[in-house]
Amino acid sequence: MSAEQAIQKEAPQTPEHEAVYVPRVDIRETKDHFAVVADMPGVDEKSVEATVQNRVLTIEGWSRPDRPDGHEVLGQEFGCGRYRRDFTLPDSVDTGTIQAQVKNGVLTVTIPKKEEVKARRIQVTG
Repeated sequence: MSAEQAIQKEAPQTPEHEAVYVPRVDIRETKDHFAVVADMPGVDEKSVEATVQNRVLTIEGWSRPDRPDGHEVLGQEFGCGRYRRDFTLPDSVDTGTIQAQVKNGVLTVTIPKKEEVKARRIQVTG
C-alpha cells in the first residue's frame, strides 16, 4: 500500500463563513514511518496544532499579517489566516507516538508504524 493510499485525505470541516487555507502536503513513507509535510507559510510552533482522534490526524495553523509600525498596507497578496487539513490514518500506525515539528513555516508530522506491520527478515535454516 502506498503512502497516498494509506493516509487518506479528507476535506476540512469548518463553518461555511470561515475562510480556511488548505495547505499543500507531501506524504512520504519509509519502512518505519509515514511523514506528512505541510507548507503553512507564516506559522510557528505557537500557532500550529496537530491532533489525532479516532485515527483522524488534524493539522491546523494560524498566520498573521506582518505589518511593521509606520507602514501603510497598499496591497497584500500574502495569504494570512487559518490553515486546516484532516487525514484518516491506517490501522498500521502507532498514534500514541506521533511527533510534529515546524520550521520556517513547514510542518512535519512523523507517524510511526506499529512494530507488527514492519517488514522484517526471517532467518531460514536447513
